[in-house]
Amino acid sequence: MRTLAFLLILTLAGCATIDVPAPLSAADVVALTKQGKTPKEIIVELHRTRTVLQLRASDYVALHDAGVAKEVLDYLQLAQLEDVRWRERSMYWHGPGFGPHFGWGPCPWPYRGRWGC
Repeated sequence: MRTLAFLLILTLAGCATIDVPAPLSAADVVALTKQGKTPKEIIVELHRTRTVLQLRASDYVALHDAGVAKEVLDYLQLAQLEDVRWRERSMYWHGPGFGPHFGWGPCPWPYRGRWGC
């Protein structure tokens, strides 16, 4: 019984210490550019905060006009495309009945579907 209680406390303590940084906004990216940060520093910060901005073509133009470097714009577009691909894979494997992003792999447990996973 003590082992179970210890594991429960350890699990809850581990969940409480997760610190997820807030993603950056487009205005934050412009502010970092105006602060003189290099494109590499901005990309590292975007990666660290797991920022994915859903941008339209006009948003990319506005960011470019605000002085954001080409490398940062390319990273933002790549992150957006990878996010869309991840969402599509999640919907394909898990189906609309479960909602997007349900499960951890191509055969969620206890799935007993058409392929016998």
